[in-house]
Amino acid sequence: MAPQGYNRGTLKIVRPKLGTGQSLPEFDHDLLLRHLFPLARQLIRLGYFSFEMEGLDHVPSHGRVVYAQNHAGWFPFDAFFMMYGLNEAFGAERVPFFATHEAALAAPALGPLMRRSGALPASWFRRPERLPSEAESIGIFPEGERGNTKPFWQAYRMRDWNRGFARCAIARRAPIIPAAILGGEECAPVAWTVRMFEPLIGAPLGLPLAPVPLPARWKVVFHEPVHVAGKGAASDNDFCSGVARSVKAIVQATLDRHAPDRWFGRLSAAIAAAQRRPLAQEAVAGDAEDPLDERPPARAEGPRSDGAVTA
Repeated sequence: MAPQGYNRGTLKIVRPKLGTGQSLPEFDHDLLLRHLFPLARQLIRLGYFSFEMEGLDHVPSHGRVVYAQNHAGWFPFDAFFMMYGLNEAFGAERVPFFATHEAALAAPALGPLMRRSGALPASWFRRPERLPSEAESIGIFPEGERGNTKPFWQAYRMRDWNRGFARCAIARRAPIIPAAILGGEECAPVAWTVRMFEPLIGAPLGLPLAPVPLPARWKVVFHEPVHVAGKGAASDNDFCSGVARSVKAIVQATLDRHAPDRWFGRLSAAIAAAQRRPLAQEAVAGDAEDPLDERPPARAEGPRSDGAVTA
């Protein structure tokens, strides 16, 4: 439930300008609060989706925060359901802006819809200190497109994590909230990773296994905050990579705990066992291109909570 006294119809969110003079896109709160979120509620009531949140006591109700979570599915329904859940629990002021690949924002119809819903170009996060102070809640998928274009038989096996979210948290002096999102693999499964258009659009594509979102059991698990402000510099690649490894391990442990209860999770585990590959084998992308990192990255040296909401 939204906080008492919260009026969806009169909410006004002001979008200031970046330090570079570039304006943030308008956040169409009517689109979310009067159309998309009510549609999600109705689909949950009808049983097409189920939705649950765990660990809400770890989520700050005010102040800056950076969410770091896994990514899956040919469409970012995982971002949408996280926004939906935070709106239900804390109100629209705590709905995060999400760093989004420029290729997605350039897509016809999809790009404008995502911008209206609070998506920001990932390149803007290369200088997180220039993001406006009013944008308190930030969501970053450290896997990037590698996560949401992986095929369904690799479900819940996270790809390597970039360290840009750690840099963002340090620069903004914000805690990191690790979050595990379950449901994206089943709702929007990817049949195949298509790379033939990558030289043209700058990112691979996930070929949908089904053209519409499938019924899914959505669950978002928030973990204890990770505080990095004052412990290292945003320019310290080794420190930021270490933070990324630590946060990724927290999220992967939760995915490993819940994946056996899901069909795609069991399939992925069986294939991984046959290939003798551990689920959390991939390391942080210390030498991968990070869309949130403006510097050439250096090579790295070689319980559940009692705060829960269900719907």
